[in-house]
Amino acid sequence: MAKAAKTWHGKWWNLGGGGTVWSPISYDPDLDYVYFATANGVEWDQKDRSPGGGDNLFLASIIAVNASTGEYAWHYQVVPGDVWDYDTTQNMILADLTIDGRARKVLMQAAKDGFFYVIDRQTGKLLSAKPFVPVNWATGINLKTGRPIENPKARYDKTGKQIAITPAPLGGHNWQPMAFSPQTGLVYIPAQEEKFPFIMEAGFEDSPMGMNLGIDLGAASIPKKAAARRAAWKAEKGFLLAWDPVRQKEVWRVNYRGPWNGGVLTTAGNLVVQGSAAGDFAVYRADSGVKLWSMPVQTAVIAAPMTYEVDGEQYIAVLAGWGGGYAMVGGELSNKSGNQRNISRVLAFKLGGKASLPAPPEVPLRRLTPPRATASSATAKTGELLYQRACSACHGDVAVSGGVLPDLRYSGTLATEQWFEIVTRGKLKSFGMVSFAKELSRQDAAAIRSYVIFRANQSKLAAGDTSAASPPPPKQ
Repeated sequence: MAKAAKTWHGKWWNLGGGGTVWSPISYDPDLDYVYFATANGVEWDQKDRSPGGGDNLFLASIIAVNASTGEYAWHYQVVPGDVWDYDTTQNMILADLTIDGRARKVLMQAAKDGFFYVIDRQTGKLLSAKPFVPVNWATGINLKTGRPIENPKARYDKTGKQIAITPAPLGGHNWQPMAFSPQTGLVYIPAQEEKFPFIMEAGFEDSPMGMNLGIDLGAASIPKKAAARRAAWKAEKGFLLAWDPVRQKEVWRVNYRGPWNGGVLTTAGNLVVQGSAAGDFAVYRADSGVKLWSMPVQTAVIAAPMTYEVDGEQYIAVLAGWGGGYAMVGGELSNKSGNQRNISRVLAFKLGGKASLPAPPEVPLRRLTPPRATASSATAKTGELLYQRACSACHGDVAVSGGVLPDLRYSGTLATEQWFEIVTRGKLKSFGMVSFAKELSRQDAAAIRSYVIFRANQSKLAAGDTSAASPPPPKQ
């Protein structure tokens, strides 16, 4: 038995340790409670962030306050002392469920950490928590204490050893909204699977710019060996998951090419609607997952659809376009998810609609024409470490763009002084590329350029173009 609560959803500007994060807000008019969630901490490595340890209270937490007075009601900390980027800012669904024969007012969240949480929204008591994707940082959640039963080896900041953790910082479920159907009693989750190798950065020091995470982003980059790269590619998964929150088990799933697919809409007409990173927009039966209709829309769909009525006719609309954290940082691995073209537009659909999309803009053919890689192995390695910390968040892991911002391997500035004009003097500040002079010396910027040149030549050779063969790559 399932019933949706009366809720509204807004936005909370959360200035948590993990940065400025949008977190959904849910409101229960019966209890007059507002529920919001908080981000993770920076540095990710708790040994640098909080040498004394502890839970870092209210990071990665769900919090309830009285809407009329602002008084604290309760909180549930999902990941005490987080070191894996498991912020808890995924959307929360309020519903009335019958659990063990008893009607309960619950709050549900499919969290980044891979567990599906069902919480009594009046008291904050944890009712159940089960993994909805593979999890190795913890073996479960202790229902008496509400605390995760951690895998001791997962605390890389204590062991000093590298470990591949799943879910990755991308999360088993990220910001893309999930949906709940009172008719089926199921929650529909845009779920995903990835692994991420965590290891502390030796001699870490905070810097004015760049990613101050306390982990070695060079070691955490895409694997260098071909077999490991194939394994990383294979491990990446994305799917629409229908989850029973009472029995805490999967009912059905629809597999996609890779992660980072769209938010979900479900309707009283037994429909589930979702777009994919590969550029398809589809409608499924909510009870069985059978596909009823789909359409290629020329670009990724990451946002959640919405439905509305005009003059008695129902429409479904969605904001289409490629972007977000995975598209920025994912680099080469984000290729797996499919269509990387960003053709931003609002799409609206109705039964019997006859409109068609215009032809997509032509994609100009690009060819890698980098200068020869002449830098030493040591310089290229230094450049890699600097790139991963200062540049990868926007231009992609190991100098491969995920399709949102420029791919530096194709830059025409690799052989000119313009590189330094942009990187350390802010020539493109008006386009969002600020000066990194506070973070990088000219020597640093030159090392990054050497690394990008090496990667461009490496990619050129991998594509079978030997017209500008480079010296052997630096030892990894």
